Amino acid sequence: MAMMTQMWLIFDLTGSALQLGLLGLARAIPGVVLNLVGGVLADKVDQRKLLMYSTMGMAGLYSVLATLTVAGVLEVWHVLSVVFFTGAFEAFQQPSRQSIFPNLIDRKDMMSAVGLNSTIHPGTRIFAPLIAGVLIDHVGMKHEGAATALYLVAGLNLVFSFALFKIHMAPVKRTNSTGGFQSLTQGMWYVANNRIFMLLILTSFSNAIFGMAHVTLLPVFTEKLMGESTGFYLALLTSAGGVGGLTGAFFAGSLGSIRRRGWLMLGGACNFGAVLILFAIAPVFWMLVGLEWLASASSQMFSVTAQSTLHGLVPDEYRGRVMGLWGMTHTVAQPLGGLQLGALANAIGATSALVISGSFAVVFALGG
Repeated sequence: MAMMTQMWLIFDLTGSALQLGLLGLARAIPGVVLNLVGGVLADKVDQRKLLMYSTMGMAGLYSVLATLTVAGVLEVWHVLSVVFFTGAFEAFQQPSRQSIFPNLIDRKDMMSAVGLNSTIHPGTRIFAPLIAGVLIDHVGMKHEGAATALYLVAGLNLVFSFALFKIHMAPVKRTNSTGGFQSLTQGMWYVANNRIFMLLILTSFSNAIFGMAHVTLLPVFTEKLMGESTGFYLALLTSAGGVGGLTGAFFAGSLGSIRRRGWLMLGGACNFGAVLILFAIAPVFWMLVGLEWLASASSQMFSVTAQSTLHGLVPDEYRGRVMGLWGMTHTVAQPLGGLQLGALANAIGATSALVISGSFAVVFALGG
């Protein structure tokens, strides 16, 4: 809900695909360094508390942005600044979130658990964007509906923080290294010397840069085919992606006993890029909706299978750092991909830009 609202605000204020790309850059910059630091902290400190405090910080940022919006003084740099600091908090939040749940389950149920955990993000994308779209289009004047959506996101983050406060976990094995830099280099060296980890993380980065970054251009494609990028049409596309992601996560999670996971990952990654090429040349909006569903389902099939493989192989004392690198898919790779895609779309058009990007995603998946 928050990202869709921020995208709508930027596009409403500027009408520029390049500005949508800058939104991704603002989110990526803090993640370049802090995601690795967040992984180190997740291996050293109480993951529950780290997750709780970072979520509270994000709630405060969304409240500030909502207040600026409803006051009628919102400018583009306000949105970019809040997205920047939100990216910093996400860099600490994501490794902790990914590191907690494997310690709550039996390892033989890992793939099913990863599938269930992976339904959270696409699940919220189903109804949250629709709610945000209705608020944007029908509440108050100008940007007041967007402000209401941001206040709602801030409140939900506070509720989540309070729920974390009530949770008590059994002790988890921590890393034995003393220095933060030593822990960071150990984690990087551990991943670099494991071919499977490197392949999965690099493929995830490729999917994010050349594939998942296409969400940056959703307002552009909506305006192209519908004449305007209203909150409702944008929410419909985003929700279709949520339903697709949920479908892909459930399907991959149900295959917990499958042995040839490599073929499932390859199929998901290749199909993701191919569907985005079709998305780029779709002549009508309702085809976009269906293709967004299929693209998200394919992406989640790869993601769930790859994450379950990582969780099944990595020891607890390295889990935070490994998942911190994996988390850079969302906090760094996808936003940077949004920047390059927005700049390319600004230069040669959204259709050509996405065809090129989707083709790169397919080539990298096959080459890996």
